[in-house]
Amino acid sequence: MFRTNPTLRCIAVLIALLATCLLGAAILRANLSRPVITGGRMPTVGIEWSIPAAGLRSVRFSSLGNYLCTVSKDGEVACYGPSGNKCFTTRVAGATDAVVAPDGSFTLVYAKRDRANTEIVFLDSAGSVEWRMDVGASVWSADAGCCDTGACFAVGTGDRRIYLVTIGDSTRRYRRFRTPGVVTSVALAPSGEDVFCGTWQDSAVRRYSLTGRERASMNADSSNLQYVRSLADSDRILVISSANRSGGDGVAVLMESDGYELSRYPLDASQSMRAIASPDGLFVCIGCNRAILHNGKSVPERHAILYGCNGRKLWDKGSMLLQMTPVLVAQSGFVVAGDSKNTLYVVNPAGQIKKACKLPAPMLGSVASDSGSRALVRCADDKFYCIAVER
Repeated sequence: MFRTNPTLRCIAVLIALLATCLLGAAILRANLSRPVITGGRMPTVGIEWSIPAAGLRSVRFSSLGNYLCTVSKDGEVACYGPSGNKCFTTRVAGATDAVVAPDGSFTLVYAKRDRANTEIVFLDSAGSVEWRMDVGASVWSADAGCCDTGACFAVGTGDRRIYLVTIGDSTRRYRRFRTPGVVTSVALAPSGEDVFCGTWQDSAVRRYSLTGRERASMNADSSNLQYVRSLADSDRILVISSANRSGGDGVAVLMESDGYELSRYPLDASQSMRAIASPDGLFVCIGCNRAILHNGKSVPERHAILYGCNGRKLWDKGSMLLQMTPVLVAQSGFVVAGDSKNTLYVVNPAGQIKKACKLPAPMLGSVASDSGSRALVRCADDKFYCIAVER
């Protein structure tokens, strides 16, 4: 009988144990997720206030959903407070978009992708110009947050730079650094310690420290533009990869902050698919328009489909009689959706559905806050209605 060296046997056993541990860790990470919360009382949904929709070209909530900024087609910038009170109205020449700090202290106004207008303008809480800054290239994206010394803004430009600007009562400073591609989107992490971005040519999703040190990089489809959204109550991000051509398909990807992919969802352009993630990063809702055959005719159906963060389908709501369009996904996976008339519903993660409230007119579209607590619903009476979700 042949005998092996005891030292070699020990080494072989240790290697086998290490391989088993690594394999087990990979399986656990791939298949386990945070527990899905399906219990709890249904939240209440109600209309808080409204604003005219005519002439507006962009609307955007602050990260916490308590402030709203709008920009009209003629460059009029307005900011609204938590109760719908108008904080200010002012005109900024050439403005197309704006982002407001979570506390409403400052608003950044810019002209999106305009090579002839490379100036960004900072307005204070009363709408007065606090600072003008020329970034020397077209502005592709912007986001707003808060830090210890005031409001913090991230700006992505067409010449492959990210600007991080801090502005307060006695503070005006900025830092900039280069990226490998055009910065199609920027998103400040809720922790205030990182900035995420999507770049094009070189196409990737990246995570940087506030000093510009790259912490993670995930390659992306070079034919798509990457739009990154940080989630208000999670370190996860939702990446919408949209085709850089009319009618092209895209994909939504839920990721950990280190770039680990949790789940992905194809976005079929022919079905007008859109993706909304819950602020805790545990759920993703997909809205889509499907065509079915009924009595020999093609009939459209609108569906809302909820998935867990591991990609498992939890429910699919929508039919020819009950058209469902998702409006927002609140904490713990409660989905607010609207029908083809003027009713809003709440659906819990288990699929139980309840009528929430009536809108004054049929819904045409919506914009949700990152916090999942508010949404702006545009109705056929040419008004935006702010709806709030409360537990």
